[in-house]
Amino acid sequence: MSESKQNKKVDKKAPVIIGVGDFTDKSKEDGLNPQELLAKASELAIQDSGIKNLNQHIDYLGVVRFSVDFLTATNQSSFQYSNFPRTLGNKLGISAKQEVYAPMGGNSPQVLLDDALSKITAGDTECALLAGGEALQTMIARLKSGLSLDWLDEPGGSPEMIGNNAIGFSDHEKLHGMDLPTNVYPLFANAIRKHEGKTAETHLQESSDLFSTFSKIASNNPFSWFPTFRSPEEISDVTPNNRMIGFPYTKYLNSVIRVNMSSAYVLMSQEKADELNVAESKRVYVHGCSILDDIWNVTERPDFHSSPAINACVNQTLSQAEIELKDIEHFDLYSCFPSAVQIAKKELGIAPEKKDLTVTGGLPYFGGPGNSYTMFSTTEMVRQLRKKPDTYGLLTANSWFITKHAAVVMSTKPAKTYEKIDNSSVQKDINSRAIKNFTEKPKGNGKIETYTVINGRKGLEFALIIGVLEDGSRFIANSLKDEKLLNTMINNEMLDAKVSVSQKEGKNIFNLI
Repeated sequence: MSESKQNKKVDKKAPVIIGVGDFTDKSKEDGLNPQELLAKASELAIQDSGIKNLNQHIDYLGVVRFSVDFLTATNQSSFQYSNFPRTLGNKLGISAKQEVYAPMGGNSPQVLLDDALSKITAGDTECALLAGGEALQTMIARLKSGLSLDWLDEPGGSPEMIGNNAIGFSDHEKLHGMDLPTNVYPLFANAIRKHEGKTAETHLQESSDLFSTFSKIASNNPFSWFPTFRSPEEISDVTPNNRMIGFPYTKYLNSVIRVNMSSAYVLMSQEKADELNVAESKRVYVHGCSILDDIWNVTERPDFHSSPAINACVNQTLSQAEIELKDIEHFDLYSCFPSAVQIAKKELGIAPEKKDLTVTGGLPYFGGPGNSYTMFSTTEMVRQLRKKPDTYGLLTANSWFITKHAAVVMSTKPAKTYEKIDNSSVQKDINSRAIKNFTEKPKGNGKIETYTVINGRKGLEFALIIGVLEDGSRFIANSLKDEKLLNTMINNEMLDAKVSVSQKEGKNIFNLI
């Protein structure tokens, strides 16, 4: 160890990332299966560490849950791995005493990271390999072609299941279409512009300007699914290749999940890194990590333009790292849709004009591999920090509908031993803010609080509104498939528009007054 490191009195249990790897496979029917795909990134991460025989030291193998491996997934029955961490370990020649499988959600990588950090601190783990990814491009292509998947393995044992696997919406929300991100994030978009007093056209332009800068970064990233720069006009203009999906979002403002991508990194204590003589140029320390949820059901939140959880997450992480936001040089704000970035920017107090907020290129352009995107933002953040030592990087995660959150701070500067944050009181406070006046069976007149119009591949489908009755009760409702009404809602301002609502065949249906 260099004298400078010794003078800093590096904590022996300080967690440090020593190797990173990413792999993108653009094949279709003949693409790699999940085991092969994750093994590629894992091998690259092990190789990047520069340590021979590192496999022999890995005693923790953690895998981010695949999006298809969840009860809401259409093709869950096609994904039959009973213990994926062991399946991956067998491919890599690793026998890990800790086999861990993380939960559903975009913050799943941080749930996994937090678990590994805690076990390293406790002395239960010395060296951890974390991996995640998706093979949805190949899976869907094979199923559409009538080909078998043969994606199954029963290596024995059961992984330790960690984290919260609850479904991110109520039955009532699902009934009205609030079970899909493409339907819900546009609701946030219109709520944001209402809060800011802006027109739909202005908000769309600002969103397109922001995400154009993301696409520029993706265009220079060798692992990007779409390494193409898109101008603000190309993103905002509705064309046959860029149809409106959920008003006001065009296709180019939506995350892309149908990819074949994998990512992995190796994590250990400073003490273990010293023992293995890991080069200092490889070491990036984890300085803080926090995980929190916003009010679970979107319909019960006080508003749709804020996020107390991401605010608390980031501030806790900065406090743990003993720095301030102004000390952060590299950002990666979770970017499934513009509203996620815009809400995070506002909550963190990031200047509106600041747009370099991704190191990868963002989920619509770099790619949105299910629950695993922040595996990639972590590995790319490591590369950026290695290039510019002694700077700090902040990345955030988001799951479901601005619901599950996480934040991580990293730097080449040495860190302290990791201490898991007890968020129970903060979480209790956030949950206590849920509204009490939501009704599942509204009747009468009211006004639109926020809304979207859903456009499928074959054309306009229905409108979805969150409204407020004259007595102050909140409700959700759909329109009928009425093209005249739907075009009216796209071409005219509908915020605070007056509506009537009643039930039809078990659903809430609204009409403009």
